[in-house]
This record gives sequence, structure tokens and C-alpha cells, in this order.
Amino acid sequence: MDKFPSINLHSPGKLTKTIGQRLRQIRLSRGLTQQELAEHSGVSLSTLKLLESQGKGSLQRLARIAAVLGVDAELRDLFRHSTGAESIDAVKRSERQRAPRRKS
Repeated sequence: MDKFPSINLHSPGKLTKTIGQRLRQIRLSRGLTQQELAEHSGVSLSTLKLLESQGKGSLQRLARIAAVLGVDAELRDLFRHSTGAESIDAVKRSERQRAPRRKS
């Protein structure tokens, strides 16, 4: 149950609200009150309430809360490269090369 479900939403507002609702579900499944999670994560209670109800808050605060809930790995997985170049050097090597200039 710790995995974030596939979210196919076209609105950033809907996406962030869904993430906030999911954090609430995880918090409740861990048996934590909002006050307890706020204290453990170093996030204010009002910020946690806003994040859970409206999906509003900073990425740093989301990361703190995810770490306390034990879902930080899922958060990191959102930005893992599964395909494509593995490094900046690989991207540079794959860029279109210009043909050498002709000598006049």
C-alpha cells in the first residue's frame, strides 16, 4: 500500500490534491495523528493540514513528511530515469553532430 498509485491527471491542482489525500491515507494507516506527524517531520501542523487537504506545500516539506512515513523511496522513484540517457555526457554525445565545414 506504500506505492503511489498511477495518477493520470491533467491538472497540477488535481495532482497535488491527490498526493495530499494519499499522504493522509498513509498517515492514518500508520496510526499517526496530524500533530504527531507534524512533530516528527518538523513541519508545522497548519502546513501539514494544508498539504493533506489542498495539496499545497513545498517539495522540501513533502520530502520530510514522506521520509517520516517511510515512502521517501517512492518519491525518489518519481524522478528515476528508466529510459534514455544515463548521464549528461551521454546526452552530449547523442546530440546531432554538424558536418565539418567545407574548405573553399
